[in-house]
Amino acid sequence: MLTNAVPTTLGPVIGAEQGHVRAFKGVPFAIARRFAKATPPPAWTEPRRCTDYGPYAPQPGHLDQPEEACLSLNIWTPVGADRPLPVLFFIHGGAFVTGGGADYDGAFLAAHGPAVIVTINYRLGPLGFLQLHRHGLRDANNLAISDSLAALDWVHANIANFGGDPDKVTLSGQSAGASMVIALAALPQAKGKFARALALSAPGRNIMSADHADFVARRVLAELEVERDAGAIVSVPLPKLFAAVERVGRRIADETDSGTLFGPVLDGTVIPREPRHVFAEGSLRDIPLWLGSCRDEMVMFLKSTPPAAMIRTTERNVRIALGDAGWDRLLACYRGSARPDEDPYEALLSDAFWHRPMADLARSHAKAGGAVWLSRFDHRPALEPFLSQGPTHGADNACLWAHLPEFIDRPILKRKGGPMTPADIDVAARFQTSVLRFVTSGMPDVAEAWPRFEPRNEPLAIFGQPFHIVPLNEGVRARLWAELSA
Repeated sequence: MLTNAVPTTLGPVIGAEQGHVRAFKGVPFAIARRFAKATPPPAWTEPRRCTDYGPYAPQPGHLDQPEEACLSLNIWTPVGADRPLPVLFFIHGGAFVTGGGADYDGAFLAAHGPAVIVTINYRLGPLGFLQLHRHGLRDANNLAISDSLAALDWVHANIANFGGDPDKVTLSGQSAGASMVIALAALPQAKGKFARALALSAPGRNIMSADHADFVARRVLAELEVERDAGAIVSVPLPKLFAAVERVGRRIADETDSGTLFGPVLDGTVIPREPRHVFAEGSLRDIPLWLGSCRDEMVMFLKSTPPAAMIRTTERNVRIALGDAGWDRLLACYRGSARPDEDPYEALLSDAFWHRPMADLARSHAKAGGAVWLSRFDHRPALEPFLSQGPTHGADNACLWAHLPEFIDRPILKRKGGPMTPADIDVAARFQTSVLRFVTSGMPDVAEAWPRFEPRNEPLAIFGQPFHIVPLNEGVRARLWAELSA
């Protein structure tokens, strides 16, 4: 059943009713020519039918998608709300190269909030992250960040018409999307357009240097043999462009201390300052922050074929920071304190790349006077790849978006959902409730059940059976890290 038309700044839209929720899918918020800043799409006057997801951002496996039309968002809003509802604005992950808003059906969360749920598309891979502004393409820097800002601007201007409260928007994202959240939260352009932030599994390095980004750009231009005429890259066929990026990526992983090609870049214009410094100085002290990770983050990347580049670069960076002797002491400590089912090497890498950087950001925000909560997801969902790999990267995200008692399908990543076990339902319900409470109130739980993270008290919430709180820095591993880092 179709909804009544809802007005927006671009024109009226019609969605579909799904039980107690109205869904508006594929709502365009911008259009974009290749390597140019996004601009508003042409306005329309007749109601536009928005009942199907829009085109994916071009990515491996989906290079037939129209580039200019990929910038759309999806909205789920409860029917019959009697007051403006809080808004969850979600930025998907996918290593900056895959994914899309269509992989996250927000109907269940919207109905159970109640809340308005928004998922977005942004440009991926070279189209969103290749930095070409030093090579004659003036606006080609941090395009994916600019896309996300355009989506946030659209939500701020229009979400009230969908039952949302523009003053209660929570920036949220997972993995690459969490990096985007941390970068966006620190931007002057986003000030006043969100009230809280939730980042799940943000990589240790949330921001890339301008020099490394330019090094990547030069290598890609050379691989395409257009280094003397960088503007020619605008007309390179997408399969050729993405194939060149893949070849460059394999080489760079072995040559540099940053195994990644893409991510938000400290370019001095779109992103003028290192986001972690903005958090540390207290500019965001009024923004409640929830930082979460999964216990065995690195398992997925160790088991990929070949193992992900971040494996080598993380070990290399720890050796550079602490010396070979420090690395050897750490690895021996992890081996001596490992759980029976734990890979000590993986646990060390997970701490180095994921857990410790997130704890450092929590400390910065707390020290500056901000409210912050830190969590770890220890539950193994009965869904692949988690069933065989444990609570690795994305386990929390699978439970967050589940439609209890079912995990949902992920059409873009071609991952099937399936039935949940009683344990899955128990942990997922607790996790969803905490997220919705955070979106609504700025606190994931009452203080007695989950105290906020503070300079003299560093609680870590464990989502497992049962949910419980542990001190962050207890144990031989934490003491050794502190000794080696002093």
